[in-house]
Amino acid sequence: MSEYQYYEFQALDRALTSQEQKTLQALSSRAQVTPHRASFVYHYGDFRGDPEAILAQYFDAMLYLANWGTWQLMFRLPKALVDPAWFKPYEIEDAITVSTTVDHLILNIEIRDEEGMMGWVEGEGWLPQLLPLRDDLLAGDLRVLYLAWLRLCPNLMAYDEDEDPLEPPLPPNLGKLTQPLMDYMELVGLDTDLVAAAAQASPSHQPAPAPPLEEWLPQLTEVERQQFLLKLVRREPHVDLQLINRLKELAAADLPLPPSPAPGQRRFSDLMAIAADEQTKRQQKEQAAAQKKRIKALEALAPKAEKTWDRVLDLIQVKQAYAYDEATKLLKDLRDLAEHQGQLPAFSQRLERLKTDYSNRPALMKRLRSIRT
Repeated sequence: MSEYQYYEFQALDRALTSQEQKTLQALSSRAQVTPHRASFVYHYGDFRGDPEAILAQYFDAMLYLANWGTWQLMFRLPKALVDPAWFKPYEIEDAITVSTTVDHLILNIEIRDEEGMMGWVEGEGWLPQLLPLRDDLLAGDLRVLYLAWLRLCPNLMAYDEDEDPLEPPLPPNLGKLTQPLMDYMELVGLDTDLVAAAAQASPSHQPAPAPPLEEWLPQLTEVERQQFLLKLVRREPHVDLQLINRLKELAAADLPLPPSPAPGQRRFSDLMAIAADEQTKRQQKEQAAAQKKRIKALEALAPKAEKTWDRVLDLIQVKQAYAYDEATKLLKDLRDLAEHQGQLPAFSQRLERLKTDYSNRPALMKRLRSIRT
């Protein structure tokens, strides 16, 4: 298998300066750098920089993929807008970690599959789909951390057969996933039945009506007003969120903490058992839907059955493999229609006549014998 490593960084809160772009470009001849993005692709060799240090200095999000089975997603979050305590229950050594700089908190989610079953996954295009997760985290929505925990549990149990992790706090609305969350699930190969099992205990949460914060603007001190205006003039990021948080403090409203999660009470083995039930139910629904769709198609075929037989004969006369294949497909449809109508013996008789009439055509006979009666 060819080696493939993909790094992509995104700057959201500010654009990179010309000098910063030159510095990043110097890291690799493979670098593609713009004022808001840098990407690096390797089919041999390694990235010379420290991804976390580069994120901390220049960017707000990073995605790393390696085709031997590594997925890494990092976000840089302003300290003024998040509480490290939000993330603490989800931390896993060397997998879900939090570090800090002077002004930021760095959230690192890294999944490694030792078996290297990831295969070839192109990294281009994934990070833009996942960027809304950063806004979710800033708003206290921790569902991506719970999903990462679910994905990591099989790895933890593989390292220690006696390990059976207890789930962390269960965020609200796990049963109502956004598109970015579903994209993350697809990227890391998270079992949808397992997520459905976990979501059974996830509380539903409707956002509370926004308090009339404009009524509290006069309560800001003159110094605060000047500070917020100066931040706005300087185009500092997230000034709106900082102002909203301050007005909520003045209004004695709660800070933008995440909605109270349900306490984790289930072991991962419990979730796996529930997931097995979810899989059975899902498969039964899919089979029922497929059967309903098939019956509808057969009922549409019924008025055209004789014309379909004529079409089969026309195709047989072509004496080409593609025509034999199409004729065989039509015969299988006619066979299913006959079974649905309780007329399978009549179909079998017509099929046997075809076999007798064209017994000198081995390629056709091989196909006709594949039709069960």
